Amino acid sequence: MADSVVFIAIDFGTAFTGYSFKFAEATQIRQPKWGEEYGMNTPKTPTCILFDEHTHFLKFGYEAIMTYTRQIRKNEVKKLFLFDNFKMELYCRELHRDFLMTSKNGKKMKAMKVFSESLRFMKDHALDMIARHTTGKIYSASDATWVLTVPAIWSAAAKQFMREAATHAGLVSESDPERLIVALEPEAASVWCKQLPSEGFMEGDLEEAETIEEVTGTQYMVVDCGGGTIDITVHEVLEGGCLKELHKVSGNDLGGQTVDKNFKSFLRETFTETVFDEFEGKHPNELQRLMYDFSICKRYEGDVLVQCPFSLQQIASENNDIEDYFIGDCETDWESGSILLSGSKLRSFHNDSLKGIENLIKNILEKQNLKIRYIFLVGGFALSPYVHKLVREKFGSKYNVLCPVDAQLAVVKGAVEFGLMPNVVESRISVFTYGITVIHLFDKSKHRGKTKYVTSDGVEYCNVCFHTFVMRGDSVRFDEARHYVFNPVEKTQKQMEFSFYCTESTTAEFVDEPDMIKLGSLSVSMPQGQKGKHRSVILEIKFGFTEMQATAADVDSGEMACVKMDFMSE
Repeated sequence: MADSVVFIAIDFGTAFTGYSFKFAEATQIRQPKWGEEYGMNTPKTPTCILFDEHTHFLKFGYEAIMTYTRQIRKNEVKKLFLFDNFKMELYCRELHRDFLMTSKNGKKMKAMKVFSESLRFMKDHALDMIARHTTGKIYSASDATWVLTVPAIWSAAAKQFMREAATHAGLVSESDPERLIVALEPEAASVWCKQLPSEGFMEGDLEEAETIEEVTGTQYMVVDCGGGTIDITVHEVLEGGCLKELHKVSGNDLGGQTVDKNFKSFLRETFTETVFDEFEGKHPNELQRLMYDFSICKRYEGDVLVQCPFSLQQIASENNDIEDYFIGDCETDWESGSILLSGSKLRSFHNDSLKGIENLIKNILEKQNLKIRYIFLVGGFALSPYVHKLVREKFGSKYNVLCPVDAQLAVVKGAVEFGLMPNVVESRISVFTYGITVIHLFDKSKHRGKTKYVTSDGVEYCNVCFHTFVMRGDSVRFDEARHYVFNPVEKTQKQMEFSFYCTESTTAEFVDEPDMIKLGSLSVSMPQGQKGKHRSVILEIKFGFTEMQATAADVDSGEMACVKMDFMSE
């Protein structure tokens, strides 16, 4: 694989998506501004994609919303497929390559196409932007190392889904998969925070050095407050600035979008479902602007004014005077075209998320073997003063709570740096227990009710026993390889099968237990049978940070088989 000319990171967010890039020989990380032609100026664009009636890609981001709105006026929207805020469709569900998503017009489309076309747009936009920074020199996707960020709490299947979507989008080819790194969002943010000097944070100081990566042994927590998820990782700085994970990644789905959902529920209750549904259906661009204005308000504490879109005012006024909708609620009011929210009302929209953040942090800090000194708050939702205040009030007396100046870009900028040194996290805590199916001599007391395999010479084996490779909670080094030796049970056996499983249990004994998930299988030929049962197969399991790879080799013949675990159901 040739050296990469440029490193490009894509932060595919629930509400907004963006990218950053850095040339291999440069020091500056760059990213575009979005929406300037629509009066916006944001580091990311809405995660919104539009297809025509033939499911051909039309637009992404702000342009998708504006194009869709123009078609509403022409009464053409029933023909269009619009998807927005769809990232969390991959969370907590059984995934397969053909699963469908529902668009605004009620019609369905394969999720793989929705995600891959979104990534294709970001790829093309990035390469075009890079050409503008190199006086028109054209680069192809194969000139870059791509880093795609995903929530740490996503399943292995969801991470694999994003890798396959990126391959469909042309970021990398199937023959050159190493050019795509799937990075965990809080890990990317951790890489960014560890190299920031004191002035890189909004308030508060680092205690001893210019950067924490200079102080070996420093332990810190990164709380990534995104739109969809809250993700937490805990790291210790090792000699040379590399990192060791101290606690398995954890999180929930109570990010900033939870606050937005609560605000939308408030609007629906205030103006009635009929009024709000008509506004949402006919004026999606104004709703987008309303939610953008609200996202700015989320960065302030106390009473705020949210400008009410003119179309919403018009629809609501057809039934009642606009002021009448706010009668009886002492925490809200109507004021000259804007909705006045009291500080307590605004905080109430945050309550679900704040409780979720507090519980996640508390559960980790209760581990007695940790000596955490810093808590870093990153992500767009980290800019909320309610999030800041909560973490400082609950944990600030014992820990130094810091937020980067560029908290909203910490993940995507850190992802660029992560691409330059993907082995920066030297070890991670396994979230699952991994192993394979093996056979043991049948024991009537241990294996009652289990299936049997009877050999040609009449020996009975239980064939659903589980052999553990890695236990949940174990520390596994980056790209660590482990080797195991197995022997055949039949003298004339011509091949050996391996079936791989994972589970959250730390006491699993059999692969037919309820929470077992089959990950994949492989078969290796054993053509030379002269030694009978005394032949050996060496199984090597290679653990990466997003994928596992297994290789089996027959010692006598040298026959080999290799498989990458398939985490998606067919």
